[in-house]
Amino acid sequence: MKLKVINPNTTASMTAKIGAVARAAAAPGTEIIACNPARGPVAIEGHYDEALCVPGVLAEVLKGEQE
Repeated sequence: MKLKVINPNTTASMTAKIGAVARAAAAPGTEIIACNPARGPVAIEGHYDEALCVPGVLAEVLKGEQE
């Protein structure tokens, strides 16, 4: 099984941590791909940031469907 975990913010260090936790919790044989959008807020701290991250998250979802 392959799972793509999308961090909605653009902080690569947080994405790496999220990926490590997901890998530690995943069943054997599960491939975890952790990613974040190329553009968007560096942190999600309110409704405005939530709205700003949507285009980047949707782009990552589309990429995942094509992988």
